[in-house]
Amino acid sequence: MRKNEVIKTRLAEWINQKGYLNSRITIIQLSKIIGVNRTYLSNHINTTYGTNFNLWINRMRIAEAKQLIKLSPKRNLSEIAAQIGFTDLAHFSKQFKLQEGVTPSEWRKNI
Repeated sequence: MRKNEVIKTRLAEWINQKGYLNSRITIIQLSKIIGVNRTYLSNHINTTYGTNFNLWINRMRIAEAKQLIKLSPKRNLSEIAAQIGFTDLAHFSKQFKLQEGVTPSEWRKNI
């Protein structure tokens, strides 16, 4: 199997297991988990997803947050932030707004 296929397959498994919800995940840790060189992994993420590691992780976390907000609209946003891997509500809100153009609470009102 080619290196890109190995990365693609192992990354898909990691995503399916929602490894991105781990607040402490780094590209170095992820490269060790899936058993590939950090540079290969970084290049794969950059070319496949058109973004860097941190933004890629945050996109998946925000998508997860949106699902959780839809499922439990009354749930505390701090709890959701912690559950999806953000260490604090302020950082979660900032990343959410960068991606969605509105804060999580504004987004929740509009769904």
